[in-house]
Amino acid sequence: MEGAIFNLFERQPNWTLRQLIQETDQPEQFLKEILKDLCIYNNKGANQGTYDLKPEYKKSTDETNP
Repeated sequence: MEGAIFNLFERQPNWTLRQLIQETDQPEQFLKEILKDLCIYNNKGANQGTYDLKPEYKKSTDETNP
């Protein structure tokens, strides 16, 4: 499941919970638990209401795709 999340964030940097549920076809509560470990929820700013990968995961995905 983590691999699927990383693949989605390679396509675009920010996702709403609704978009992620549609893309992964997973229950909301299950998805929220995974996102809590992998992502940051944006409460304010231009990307308010979306999830973004934590910096440590962004670096690892950037390094695998130079």
